[in-house]
Amino acid sequence: MYQFQKKDGTMEDYDQSKIAAGILKAGGTQENADAIVASIEAWLPSVVLDNVVKASDIRSKVIEELKLVNPTAAASFESYHKTEGTVVV
Repeated sequence: MYQFQKKDGTMEDYDQSKIAAGILKAGGTQENADAIVASIEAWLPSVVLDNVVKASDIRSKVIEELKLVNPTAAASFESYHKTEGTVVV
């Protein structure tokens, strides 16, 4: 099981459903979300260190992948800023 390190240093279990939900909220399709989650899961083993990856790295990879399939959703996802107290990758 992978964990991701949030900007504040806390650790949280990797949850692919949070990535998919973020893509959908940004205007991506279910197909976009499924494809990007699969791509992220294939990419993770190459970047984790001791089963930990930075949340910012996951976010950057999601944006990179989303730009290829849905630039409008990518712009929306990229412009989203976390507000205090919410949990978003």
